[in-house]
Amino acid sequence: MRSTRIAAATAFLAVLLTGAIGAEITAAAPTARTGVVPFSATYSGKATVKVTDDVADISADGTGTGTIIGASKISGTGKGDASVQPCVPFTGTGAITASGSSTALEFKVVPASTACGDDAGKVFSIVSRAQVTGGTGKLANATGSLKITGIYDRGAGTFSIKFTGKLTTAGGTDAGKVLRISTAGNKLAFSKKALSAPAGKITIVMKNGSGLPHNIAIRNGATAKSKLIAKGKVVKKGKSSTVNVTLKRGKYRYVCTVRGHEAAGMWGILTVK
Repeated sequence: MRSTRIAAATAFLAVLLTGAIGAEITAAAPTARTGVVPFSATYSGKATVKVTDDVADISADGTGTGTIIGASKISGTGKGDASVQPCVPFTGTGAITASGSSTALEFKVVPASTACGDDAGKVFSIVSRAQVTGGTGKLANATGSLKITGIYDRGAGTFSIKFTGKLTTAGGTDAGKVLRISTAGNKLAFSKKALSAPAGKITIVMKNGSGLPHNIAIRNGATAKSKLIAKGKVVKKGKSSTVNVTLKRGKYRYVCTVRGHEAAGMWGILTVK
């Protein structure tokens, strides 16, 4: 029975640590410039553990603060193998999202990560490593291997963790994604009816090749009734209208706000992933 409790606690810690790792990575990457960035962060939260035989299934959520990025949310799932004692090996996957930002990361706990309980089976220490497997926004091209250390209190169902390491960022800039479109000749339409970009900072540049004045603007949704959240200036033929926005995942409508132009067909859908 004690082995089962240890397994559950260990697995639980794995998930929590996994989440923490992701959060710290986020904190370590204020930009997406190419380079290696050192980072550190601390997180805490709660988790639930369901044990069947020697397998513990874990679900965990937490919050914390990392350098530069600030507050972040962590979530993860994992499994622990209670048949191995006294330190139970575990693996897991998870994702983190930065509060007030579109930045997010996906990660996994690598083999050889373990959680060890005290003699009473109440407090568990974790030593683990996690590998970044993907991300969006500022961390769309981030990679890294992170060290995780922490404590899990089985009785209270709480954890606290700290992670340290280095994050490698490659490709991208602080300016974010730049999308370019134009008018469709003298028709009341854009050259592209659909655009896509990763979450984060997005710039749309529209070159006006029409004899009529046009601009580019963004609605906070995919319909004509969605609220305008950003608008570029109206320009004449040969000039460009630009709009800059920071967007989270979802669908948005880009339009020309000159009277009657959107209703006549001058709009498209931007999908933010």
